[in-house]
Amino acid sequence: MKAYSSRPIERTIIGGFLLVILTGALLLFFFGASAGRPISPVDALFTATSAVCVTGLTVVGTDQLPLASQITILILIQLGGLGVMTAVTASFLLTGRRVGHYQRLLFTSSIGLDSQAGAVRLVRWIIASVFIIEGIGACCLWILFCGELPPGHALWNAVFHSVSAFCNAGFSLFPDNLASWHGSGVVPVVIACLIVIGGMGFIVLLDVALRLLRRRKTLSAHSRMVLWTTAVLLAGGSLLLWASSWSSGASWSANLKRLPEAMFMSVSARTAGFNIAPMTNVTSVGAFILCLLMLVGASPGSTGGGLKTTTVAVLAMTAIRETQGVRQVTVGRGGIPQSTINLSITLAVLYLSSIGTGIIVLGLVEPLPLKNIVFDAFSALGTVGLSLGDVGRYSPAGKLVLTLLMFWGRVGLLTFAYGLFRKSVSETGVTYPDASIPIG
Repeated sequence: MKAYSSRPIERTIIGGFLLVILTGALLLFFFGASAGRPISPVDALFTATSAVCVTGLTVVGTDQLPLASQITILILIQLGGLGVMTAVTASFLLTGRRVGHYQRLLFTSSIGLDSQAGAVRLVRWIIASVFIIEGIGACCLWILFCGELPPGHALWNAVFHSVSAFCNAGFSLFPDNLASWHGSGVVPVVIACLIVIGGMGFIVLLDVALRLLRRRKTLSAHSRMVLWTTAVLLAGGSLLLWASSWSSGASWSANLKRLPEAMFMSVSARTAGFNIAPMTNVTSVGAFILCLLMLVGASPGSTGGGLKTTTVAVLAMTAIRETQGVRQVTVGRGGIPQSTINLSITLAVLYLSSIGTGIIVLGLVEPLPLKNIVFDAFSALGTVGLSLGDVGRYSPAGKLVLTLLMFWGRVGLLTFAYGLFRKSVSETGVTYPDASIPIG
């Protein structure tokens, strides 16, 4: 059962994200000036947006910022990964305040739920699971970092990278991101596991946990779709990226050594943005494959962005059923409502239109290779954080365009569009006759 409010939910969600971003930008600007490492207002806004929108694109090295700025970025990443409305609802619970109808509606709408049933229990579970998973990740990374860094420094790096990985942010305190840990093998595995878990979505994590605890007989259709789509994308992306890096002049064993790197990039490109090798090594085919992975992104209700796995799955299944002449699209024993298919098509059109518009505007204001511009536009809107070059080379106008793409990609294209254009008028109940329009 859907719940409604006279107050515009979408505009409140957008306003919440904007407030956090602007506050973060002011803090980054103030801390930079106080520490003698000034950062321009545009760069502060860009960095704050990248953190809240868990993107990871940076115009200033995070390792070059003062500790206060790094802590601010960490808090912004955590708020952005949880979702501002989830964080607000959690603050109500922590302070003992009553979570009213509107707060429940904001929370459920922000993670894509129609019903408010069990909203408070779900918030408690999300907060507990987030800190448990991030805590386990931080402990594992701290043990691994202690071999190369002083214990205190290793602990701070472990906490920062665990939160950044689970929230699919891609921010790193190392100058070369994770390239220096490529040879360790274990660090990329821990980071990849955190990325995948964070990108599946809180609803799926709860569903899987209940299934493992035998408190639920089967997984929901949504969870099964997310898990299958995630597995196909990870496996297919790994093989395609490995094939794109294949060198005919190298031995089989040398080419085989590139498979772990391809697997990590297949995981990271889905919205995380970490890299364990210089992006300059990526071939043109590899860059195109990464753009496709960034286009799909993570899953609904997760810490990541993108078009979302379920949207792509619904579109693919609809296309397959249409070519087969089957009228109803089904998942298991359940049919997918036409309204869901319509929303998927709408989201795809909005997403591709945004990508195209962003590429054109960036191409007009930036004298950079088109390959870099296209890649960065996909990365920004997909809240990924990977880049083929130095994002700091962009002009203030280009940085603002990327900032808008990051914000739009994290808040959600439908939420953004509804907040701007949706009319608060009731249905007229008028139904028009079908028009005959040839297609294809």
